[in-house]
Amino acid sequence: MKFTEKNANTNFDTAPLKSNKEVMKLSANPEHYCAIYKELTDLIGEQNARKIWQEYRGMSIQFPQRLYSKEYTRDFIAENLDTMKPREMATLLNLTERRVRQIIKELKD
Repeated sequence: MKFTEKNANTNFDTAPLKSNKEVMKLSANPEHYCAIYKELTDLIGEQNARKIWQEYRGMSIQFPQRLYSKEYTRDFIAENLDTMKPREMATLLNLTERRVRQIIKELKD
């Protein structure tokens, strides 16, 4: 493609820019948000919901049920073997007691 003066000399300075304040005026009422953003606003506040929207808008995101990494889970269980029961660790880590016992067995082998 050959660039001509007409194509390459577009004047972007004349294009109106919306500041964050203007965007805030437009949508200051969270009741006007889509359902998921209303829920996020209730959970984490409007400013944080806006940050998530700005960063991830248009993307499909799935959150794993597991909050902690497998490595951290193993380390936690190893560190607390002598001080906590498997049931207590399972509750804290949101695992089944059976899974905690499996990890304990793997650690001992």
